[in-house]
Amino acid sequence: MALELEAAVLPVPDGVRAELRREWGRLAAPGTWLSGEERVAVAREARAARTFADAHTELEPVLVEAAQSVSAAANLITREWVADLLTRGMTIEQYVEVVGIVSRVAAVDAYVRGVGSAEEALPDSEPGEPTRRRNIDVRPRAAFVPTDPEDGARYALSAVPAEESARDQLHAQLYLSTPQMADLTHQNELSRAQMELLAARVSFLNDCFY
Repeated sequence: MALELEAAVLPVPDGVRAELRREWGRLAAPGTWLSGEERVAVAREARAARTFADAHTELEPVLVEAAQSVSAAANLITREWVADLLTRGMTIEQYVEVVGIVSRVAAVDAYVRGVGSAEEALPDSEPGEPTRRRNIDVRPRAAFVPTDPEDGARYALSAVPAEESARDQLHAQLYLSTPQMADLTHQNELSRAQMELLAARVSFLNDCFY
């Protein structure tokens, strides 16, 4: 079974382990705009970009560029760059799905390394067609992509609801659920102040401009 994390030197809560496995299942399956094969290839390109390696996938060049840039140069992404991807054939929904995949793989990999285990092998892709379900309520606002019902990190993936939902599920296990975020007194192993201090420091080190 995937994500046994047998080499982990820190305890892995059952809820976290289960969610990591669900994420690997989501990664392998057809998404909303990308096939399972494309989704796994995006993850492979994202991992390779961290070490400036060549992933040798058969993705379209525009998907490769998006996966690598979101993974290793997110601080350099601009509205103009996203617009250029669209002029070269990528759709907004494909871009949002790439962002969702790359960001969650980064979160899983960071957690796995953090507990002392080795990065998990990427899953084998599953056959099938993307659902191609649109969110007809998204609108252009101040963000680089259309959002619903407003801008902000909470709604950054709202153009592809399946990606937004997957983000929320992983976020709830590795950080806080949406209701817990509204409760400034919430405490797990760390106090809320300790969690936010760590989050702010990591964001600074990663050149996060949010």
